[in-house]
Amino acid sequence: MNKIILILFIAFASMSVNASQSMRKCMLLPVKDSIGGALGFKVYEEVERYLKTSEWCYYRSNSEIINILGNYKRNLDEHLHNEDVLKVVAEKTKAGSLIRIELISEDNGVEVEMNIIGDNGKDVYFKEKLRLSNNDPVVIGQTVKNWLDQYEKNIPYDGRILGILGNQFTVDFGKSYGVFINDSVEIIRPIKKKRHPLFKEIVDWETEKLSNGRIFYVSPTQAQGKIDKYESRKRVEIDDWVILKKDANAQKADLLKIPYEQAGGKDDFSFGKLGTIGIFGVLNSSKVSSTTGAVTNSLSGLLMGVNIEAELWATRNYWGSFELGSNFGSQKKKSGNLSVDSNSTTNSKFKLKFGYRYLPLGFFFGPQVDAYVGYAKYTYGHDDLSANKIGEVSFSGVILGGKGSIPLMKKFRAHIRLEFMLTSSYSEDVFLYGKDDSSSNYNIEIGGSHNYSPNMEIEGGLEFNSNKAKFTGGQSMSLKDTAFKGGVRFNF
Repeated sequence: MNKIILILFIAFASMSVNASQSMRKCMLLPVKDSIGGALGFKVYEEVERYLKTSEWCYYRSNSEIINILGNYKRNLDEHLHNEDVLKVVAEKTKAGSLIRIELISEDNGVEVEMNIIGDNGKDVYFKEKLRLSNNDPVVIGQTVKNWLDQYEKNIPYDGRILGILGNQFTVDFGKSYGVFINDSVEIIRPIKKKRHPLFKEIVDWETEKLSNGRIFYVSPTQAQGKIDKYESRKRVEIDDWVILKKDANAQKADLLKIPYEQAGGKDDFSFGKLGTIGIFGVLNSSKVSSTTGAVTNSLSGLLMGVNIEAELWATRNYWGSFELGSNFGSQKKKSGNLSVDSNSTTNSKFKLKFGYRYLPLGFFFGPQVDAYVGYAKYTYGHDDLSANKIGEVSFSGVILGGKGSIPLMKKFRAHIRLEFMLTSSYSEDVFLYGKDDSSSNYNIEIGGSHNYSPNMEIEGGLEFNSNKAKFTGGQSMSLKDTAFKGGVRFNF
């Protein structure tokens, strides 16, 4: 079991979601010149300084590609024009705009050329060339900055959808871009690229308007919004484009407010109204073992039941939940000196949890890591076999747990949950052993979900649960469950 858990954690850590990158995630490639890099390095510094402080570019550091380009030192210039190499660079740095600058020194100046290439390594989003009368790196750098300002105006969107849940969405811009609560947005979908017939440069996009919405929550780099009106029967999806419906002057004025007031800051911990409720069918392989000295009496069987789980989000990070479950059936004799060949049981559980959710890429997109505390009680309602030390018992106490969830592809997620009791307490309905010396519990769940529709997920998982109590004289009782559950979870 420990090996399985370790393998799953390693798999979670190594997985990523394949998606095209935003054009606002820009990457500056090494600047090529014809004099051994003396001029190119100075121009590179000028342009990089501008990109790091710009409001439109989420700059991807050049240091990330040193290892990638290390194998191409001898023919670096050639490889910076290779589609496959550029595609690898974009993939590793998660950049959607690769900025390539080339300088050719001449007798009375320098020729400057800039190309901005997409993350597929071949789409040219922007291309300019100019001959300058001097080779001052500051002048060259300013020329490139002017081109980049022009390119920014040509980017066909302000942000892109990171996640969608019902009528709510997460977008990859925030306060640092000049976005505030109650800002209006328009959501569109790119249909087709339009290329220049001669230069093959991307000059325009054919788009379709999907909906209008409004922002209700803003963080420094992301925002959440709600769709107010649909303009199409098509639903909004991840990577759809978002356009901020305010002019550049208003956006700039809002940006100037940020150092003096935290836009939306007073609502960072306001209580929300959203949550989920799920209902699941359960098929449980259950076993009870009671050991007195050298004799172990045990029963096992397949039980059927139902689980109900509800989760309420106080904020995007803080949540509470409860879980009710019950399963019933008959267990058959497996070993020992039992007075019967089979016995009926009705098992139940109750959990109340409060936790914090870490969201490195936002609420809807990317991995999610939960840490929580709470209370749990497991009740095993076996028919009275007190002569064989089997009967109705329960385990309860404070629980501590964690859960990791990661997207496998666009609409599928996988998760693993580990939980144990900090203070396990054993009790029995009829006298079997009396007070326990010690008791313990652990619970593990491995599963996944499919986002079937904006308001419904199909979810399934395999759950391992163990409760054990030890008594004086080497006596013990062990109850183990291996349950498969499957069902649906609704958002509200």
